[in-house]
Order: sequence, then structure tokens, then C-alpha cells
Amino acid sequence: MADALESIPALRIDRLTNVRGICTYSILLNHLDKSVLFGEIPIFDFMIWATPTSPLGENRSLQVVEQEAVDFLRVLREEGFYDSEDAFQDRLDQVQGEIKAGSVKGVVQGDHSYANLGGTWTQTYQELEFGIRRAWRNARKCIMRSHCEELRLCDMRGVTSSVEMVTELVKGIYDAFNGGNVQPTVFAFPPRNVNARGPMIWNHQVLQFAGYEAEGGTVLGDPVSVKITNAMIDLGWQPPEQRGRWDLLPLVAMAEGDRPAMIELPADLRKLVNIRHPKYTTEFERLDLKWVAFPALTRLGFDIGGVQYTAAPFIGWFMDAEIGVRDLADSFRYNVLPDIIDAIGLTRDKLQGDIEVFDDLPEYEKLSMLSRAQAELNYAVHWSFVQAKVNMTDTLTASMKWCRYDDDFKEKNGYRLPADPYWLAPPQGSIVPLWHRGGAPNYQPKPMICKHMQDPIKAWRKEKQEGHAGAQILKPVAVVKESTAIAVEKKSETGTTTHQTEIFHRRNSLQLFQRPQKEVQSPANGNRYISIFFCSTGTIAEKLANKLHRWLNSLVKGFSDLRLCSGPEPLNSLNASDLVADNILLLVVSSTGEGDIPSNGLGLLKVCENVLSKRLVNRNEGFRFAVFGNGDSRYSATYNGAAMKINDHLTLVGGYPLAAGVFQADTAVDPLPLSALRSWLHKLRPSIVDQPIECLATAVAKSPIDDKHTAVFVKVTPIIELHHKYEDYQDRLLSTLGEASLVGGSPGTHEDRSLLLTFDIDNNQFEEMSCIQILPSNAPSKVNQALRSLSVKSSDRVNLGLDWKNPTYLSFLTDYVDLELPFSDVECLEAVEVASHRGLTRASLSKLSVQKVLERLHSSIVQMSDGQKCEFINDLCQDMPLLSTRTYSIASSRHYSSSCNGVGLRNGRQVDIMVKVLPCGRFSDTFVKDSAIPTSLRYRIVDSPSGSILRKNYLRPFIIVATGAGFGPVRCLLQWRMGTIRDALATGHPLSSQGSRISLFLGLKQPDIELILDVLNEAMSFSLIDMLDIVLSSPTKRRVYHSLGRSPQHLRHKLFKQEGMAFVCTNKVAAKEIKSTFEIILGGRVGQMLGERYVEEVF
Repeated sequence: MADALESIPALRIDRLTNVRGICTYSILLNHLDKSVLFGEIPIFDFMIWATPTSPLGENRSLQVVEQEAVDFLRVLREEGFYDSEDAFQDRLDQVQGEIKAGSVKGVVQGDHSYANLGGTWTQTYQELEFGIRRAWRNARKCIMRSHCEELRLCDMRGVTSSVEMVTELVKGIYDAFNGGNVQPTVFAFPPRNVNARGPMIWNHQVLQFAGYEAEGGTVLGDPVSVKITNAMIDLGWQPPEQRGRWDLLPLVAMAEGDRPAMIELPADLRKLVNIRHPKYTTEFERLDLKWVAFPALTRLGFDIGGVQYTAAPFIGWFMDAEIGVRDLADSFRYNVLPDIIDAIGLTRDKLQGDIEVFDDLPEYEKLSMLSRAQAELNYAVHWSFVQAKVNMTDTLTASMKWCRYDDDFKEKNGYRLPADPYWLAPPQGSIVPLWHRGGAPNYQPKPMICKHMQDPIKAWRKEKQEGHAGAQILKPVAVVKESTAIAVEKKSETGTTTHQTEIFHRRNSLQLFQRPQKEVQSPANGNRYISIFFCSTGTIAEKLANKLHRWLNSLVKGFSDLRLCSGPEPLNSLNASDLVADNILLLVVSSTGEGDIPSNGLGLLKVCENVLSKRLVNRNEGFRFAVFGNGDSRYSATYNGAAMKINDHLTLVGGYPLAAGVFQADTAVDPLPLSALRSWLHKLRPSIVDQPIECLATAVAKSPIDDKHTAVFVKVTPIIELHHKYEDYQDRLLSTLGEASLVGGSPGTHEDRSLLLTFDIDNNQFEEMSCIQILPSNAPSKVNQALRSLSVKSSDRVNLGLDWKNPTYLSFLTDYVDLELPFSDVECLEAVEVASHRGLTRASLSKLSVQKVLERLHSSIVQMSDGQKCEFINDLCQDMPLLSTRTYSIASSRHYSSSCNGVGLRNGRQVDIMVKVLPCGRFSDTFVKDSAIPTSLRYRIVDSPSGSILRKNYLRPFIIVATGAGFGPVRCLLQWRMGTIRDALATGHPLSSQGSRISLFLGLKQPDIELILDVLNEAMSFSLIDMLDIVLSSPTKRRVYHSLGRSPQHLRHKLFKQEGMAFVCTNKVAAKEIKSTFEIILGGRVGQMLGERYVEEVF
């Protein structure tokens, strides 16, 4: 290695040895061909090269701090942070000037020389956000780094006292925990100044169990916490009167130059996950094992561009083995494995004769039992977190994601990310593939996560001897939760947001190459190659791609001209050379963010851009592709957005879709949609293998009265196995639906207005701010007409290939198919039209609804023989389009209904929705017009895209902008708030609404006013509304967003000073205008300034 370094003319070895703390590895990579280290010399791919790291809390020379700042700014330049070289140089000059201005004389740690010390410099929000994300990516001991771009920054650099530190951190942790759906977040307190220790936190984690040392050296609680527990008792903490194994320590922090502040955690953060086992229920209940819901490391900080953040707590989620294999199982921690062995009876048949206790057993027997107990404990941990609805990953998933992330990084950059094999190798050992990965380059680039050189407890004791006063002990801090209304004020006015750069060219910005829509036939003697690609931020798409590969591997064995790839690859692996004739591309695509393409799929867009810019489309014409979208229908505005974008791009560069559009799976119904994947493959199979489709075979049906041709029955060999389609529909949709009744609303004509409809449902166990998905079944009158047209009995069963699961015609025509849509295939219908001399063309037939076509077919069907009729009707049924659900926000509150105490003539099972009436809308117009009150229907409750954010913040101040039926979720929020106030009044503890009121800006049509007056009047009687502006539709085209500009100071005060929420619920066009108006008022991008406090629901 030394020889390799000395051979580099541009790099001086003495610079490396004299400048302590500089990112040695990053300097090397600027001068050294990466293949020297990681390509042509294989030994270096497994070499452990540990770069010296400098701890936080030390003084560094002016030269070192300046160099680290320059290195960091250069990385930012490479990442496109600066528009020009002049902008980079201006920022560099500004930073260097700030560092020199803060420089003082002092002792440099390490060589103890007396020199000019480097000052600190102020990083922008964007620079700090990039720094913490890059530091996480560089963390050698962390296996979850593939999520680094999702890391959020909570900027607390304005917090300068110990009391503020503990209170603001608790509030921030509560928000990031997010009710179990943890948002990885760093809470950055002010950086350390020269010759100072910087802010520090005593706890190793925010949630840390106490450890009480007893006589004989035994410990009650966590043995690793004995020292810090004693220190906190010395500081003034009073443990519970009845001490236990699961007592949580208070949180202690001390700002720079301030004494410690100590605070007990609120009840919502102290909730523990009870570890239970579905098989050993009683046994695990007796063991009474628990663990905290999330890890939040507090003794680590960040070293970014020469700036030392000594207090920067970091919340994430657990990997199951951290708890099940280490924390609870390690012999020097809770050591519960012997208890589990005893509890589940592993020693029951082993303890005989002289073998009286576990320790008497042979070592191989003990190892077997310990391994079994460890596996059961780890399973119990993961199962318990799933039941508690708290984020957790498993070892196999985490290992697979890390390997994929590291491999992608190496393929792109030529070298691997830093990794410490001791920490990354899973504790389960060789059964996890990562264990076999071997050594890894153990270098440490910056930015980095590292420890403080001082112990905070020892630092405080020293300061106390120098005359500082005692600790500040606080009461538990309040957090925003369902039963408490408070005004949360924070010093920092900086929001949090995540950014993702996506190269996406819309259709109108790309040159479109017109080509005839022809069917691509494979050459008779050619070979076709099938490639499988995937992209996602998680592992679901990769799992589906692997499953698809296994299925296809069996399929292609019978076809000599088909070749299958060796395995699925990330979409970034696709090259322009893959876009050639005779290639078949199958893509499994998940979305991220707001329908964005995940980072391991963005490379496709660059390939497409290159193909288009070089006009290579004609050369690439002929490749075929299909896209499987792995989306979530609860996010209706972005549902399978990435899959649709990829589908569009492949079409633009000359690809021919194997199927019409994107196949859209729904993880809201099935978290791992294997059945949907199977249906997709069956749909594609004929196109993949080019199996000849049987020609249309016509059979003439003669009238029993004469020999004239009265009808033609066309038998079509199905090109897919249709029973999978209907089995999927049963399992993934119908089986998930409950029964409801439409009990309130005015049927009839409802043009140009919204409706308020009330349903009685069979479930009242759902969360506020949820959505309801409704299956708009066909009206009984239309079903009866269809039965008459088909000349079948309602109790007869449709032959869908489902055996005993075949539905009756009544059920099929009511809940399976949509009689209002056209047939999906009208080929056989066209033949009947021709034979009956009515002569409607295929184009005309494809525009008629199923209902109207069946009415036309009745006279032909009744003249067919029984056998012909049976086959023809089966074909008709298989070509009928399936019903799909419609999603609406729930416009009422369960909490409000229960607080009425029977006064409001409602029960807890009734829900309201507001529906905008669309002409010929399947539910809003057709279903409601056709239905009498009451009428039954099928439904299910799903969470709204912003439900979790609104629930945890519903008592904050709000600015709400809504139009039309978008008032639905607003109505729910108002009722929920009123129900909370009612409950408080009933208990004699009235809540003040001051500081948490709602400003309402509504755009409505005149007929909609009567739907909202009751809830608005009641809300104003509770003093919930501090501003109400209603804009009615008018010829002047004045819009609701125009009203926002009339009160800019009020809006800025509510959003910045009161830390309020902005909630927008409207259509896509209005949402864009409203967002622009907010950005003008606030003077910046709402995403950056408000983060998750800006919520949109677009319909």
C-alpha cells in the first residue's frame, strides 16, 4: 500500500501524516485511480484500511479546519449545490473568512502544539442536511445506511439552554416517532465553539433502562446502565418507589456553558412493547419481557466540514436482532435465554439423574438449546413490534438491502462504502448471506458520526467543582397528543424536508417519434432474451422480481428460442444496448415520495435521454416491455406514479408494451402482492412465448323454426387463464370488504353541487382522518335486467374456473362487474352483430355499456342451443370489466359522535362523506341516483395519505384551504376538536382554544353552503375558528387562493410563531396555485420552511 501511495506524484505522504483529522481517504480518491485500490488488485477489495479518526470535542489547528471545510464544499460542488464556479468561490471565501474570524490561540489536541485554532462556521440548512445524510452513509458500523437519503433534519441550532434542550428534544422525538411509523431524524443542537466542550447529553439513548446494583453484585434492570443510573441519582433523580427491571431513566442534557437539566419522559414516549410469542403465549406472558419502541442514540455527534456537532441525537428504528439476539439475550445484559429455555420446556426431557440443572448438560446440548431459545426470542420480538404497529426491520431484509446498496455504489463509483465487518455481520451468523461477504474496506471518510472525547458526567463533575450550581430538575414535558391541547413553541423556525433529484422529461419536452402500432413478431430463427429489472427504496420489488424470475425459469424451459437472464437486477443496470429488437424487458417498480422513481431506477431516465438526444429510436424499435406497478391506492394522487413514468419513457424510446398500460398492484390490500404478480404473468404469457392464438371458430346456430342463419356463436380460446383474474378479485378485494348501508342523503338529481351522505357500517374501530373505499355495486333493477337479457337464473353459477368458489349470476352481476362500462373485448360481439344484420361496428360496440349491449343481444341469445348459449355467456362474462372501488375522505368524527351522549341521534357506527357529483360518475351520479334510501353496499376503511401527520398534530393551530367536497376531512377535524373540548368540559377540565385556533379559507358553490353551516356555527360557538373566508363561485373567477394574500401577517404569525399546520384539500390545479401563494407569503419553498407541517390532500 505504501508503495502505491508513494507512486502518486500529486500526493505527498508527509501531508497525510502531518495533518491529523483530514479525510485521508477522500484525498486519496482525488488523486488515485480507484482500480489500483479496488479493481485490478483483488486483495485490496478485502483489505482493512483504518484511517485515523478525530473525536469530537478537540481543538484543531486553523489549517485542519480550513482544509476540512474546503473538502466538504468541494463535495457539495460535485453534487451540484452551486450553479457556477463563481458561486462556489463566493461561498468558499465566505466560509474561510468566518473560520479565520473565529480563530484564537490555543493548544492543539494530538501533538499538544500551541497554534492558531480553527474557528467554526455556520452551515446553511441545506448544507447541514447534506452533511448528516452523507455522514450516515459513511457510518462503518451501520447496516441501515441505504435509507440515508430519507434522513430528516430537525434544526435546533437556536436552542442555547439546557432546559430548552431537554424540552425541545422530547417534543421533536415525539413527532419523529410518529405513532410507530418512525421518521429517521437528526436533532442538531448548536455546534461546539473553540476551547469549549459543546452541548452534551448524558444518556446513551433517549429511552434507556435503569440499572440498580444490589448486594452480591446482582443488578436489577440493565447492567450497562449502573454507572449512569447512580450518576442521575446523585444529580437528584428519584427512582420509582417500587424499582423494577424496566424503569426508564430521565433525560439529562447540558448546553454549552450551562448546568444540566433533567426531565422525566412523558407517558406517550414511555410506552414499552410487550414481548409476546404467538405459539408460547402463556410462557412469554410469565417472562414479562419488554423493550423500548425505538432507538435514539444521544452520545454520538457529527463532524461535518470542520464543524463539530457534539449533541445531535439520532432516532431510527430497530433491527430485530438488536433486541432479540443482543440486548435481551447477551449474558452481560438481560441474559434471558436460560429463562426462555426453562419456560418453553427445552430441558424437560434432558434433566435426569445426575444432570439436575442446565449447566450440567454437555456443551453441544447447551448450544442447541441456546440457539433455539435465541431464535424463538428474536421471532417474538419481531412479531410483538408488528402487533404494536411500530417500525422494525428483520435481519435478512436489512442484510439484503445493505448488500444491494453497497454493490450499486461500487458499480457506480468503482469502490465500496466503508464497512466494519464485526458490526455489520449479523449476530445470527452464517445463515444470513451478509456473513459470507468477508472483509470490507474499513476506511473512514468525512462527514462522519463519532463520539465526544469527554464523558458528559465527568465533564459536569469537573465543572461543578469549579463552582457551577446544581442541576435543573423539570416536570415531565407536555407533548401534543389526543387528550391534551397545548401551544407548542420552538425557537427554530426551520422546517424539515426531504429532496430527491429526478431527471424526468414530460411528453411535451421530448421529441416524440411516431411509429405505426403494429404487433411485433419474433423472427422464426431468432432468439429472444428476457431481462427482469426492479427499483424500490425497500425490498418488496426485489422479492417480487426474484419470484417472477423463478416462475419464468420454469416457463421458458419448453421454448428453445427463449433465454432468461441469470437473475433480476436493479433498474440502474439497464443500458441502451438492452433496448434492441427481440429483447423483452419485465420491470417491477415501486414508487417513493410523491410518485417519484427510486434512486436505483433513475439511471433509466438518463439512458432514455441519451437515446432520444442521439436519435437512436429507430435502431431500438422492436424491444418489448411490461411494467408491474407495486403501489398503494391510499395515496391516490401518486398511486404507481413511478411505474407510469417508466412506462412512458420506454414507450418514447421505441418500446412496444406487452400489455395496455401499467399493471397496478395495490399494497393497501396485499402488502406482498404475489397473487397480483401471478395474474400479471398469466396475462403476459401468450405475448412472451408467442403461442399461436386459436383462430375464431364460428358455429352457426339454426333456428328451430327455419334454416335461416339467426345468430353466430364465436368461440375464442382465452389468451390468459381467467380464473386467476377472478380469484384475485375475490381474495384481494371482495374478501376485504365489509357491509354498509347508505342511510342518509337525497337521491335524485344533484348536478353542480356536492352531496353529504351518511353510512351505517359494521365497524367502529378505525382512526380519525381516515378514508372509506366504496364498491359501487350495480343497482338491483339493472342486475335484474341483465339477468333477463342473458336468460339465466340468479341462482345459477358463472363458470369462472373457480370450482366451488364460482359466484352466482346474481352475485357476479352485482358485485363483480361494472355494467356501466364497455366490454373489454368486443370481437365475438361484432360477429353476432353481423350475423343478426344489425351491423354495429366494433368501434360502436366498444362505446356501449355492458348493460346496453346485453339488451341488444337478448334476441340472439334466446335462439341459441343450450350448449352454445352456455359457452357464449361464459365468454361474455369473462370480457365484462371488473368493478373498482372509489375512495373518499371520512367527513365525520367518531370522537364527536361518542361525545354527544345520545343527543345527536347518531351512533358510533355512522360515518359521513362529502362527494362531488360528476356527470356519469360511477358512484356520485349513477349509484346514488339508482339507489333508494336505505341501500346496501360494500366498503373498507383505509388510512388517508396524510392521516398519521394530521392525527398527531390535530390540536395545533391550523390554516386550512379547501374547496367543494374537499371540506370533508376539514369537517372531520372540526368535529374531532369539538368532541375533545366536550369531553374536557364533562370532566371539569375545560381546554383553552387560544393559540390553537383554525383559520378557514373555503371555495364553494352556492348549493354547498347548506352542507357546512351546521358544523361551522358549532365550531365558532366553541371559539375554534379565528378567521373564516368563504369564496363563492362567480363569473368573476375569483378563487379562494386570492383570499390568502389579504392576511399575510396573520398567516406568517400562525405558521412561524405558533408552529401551526397548513392543510390544503382541493383539486390538483387549485393545490398548485395555493402552494404558490403560500410561498409568496412565506418568502420561500413551503417544503423547506414547513416540512411535514404543510399537508396536501389532492382529489
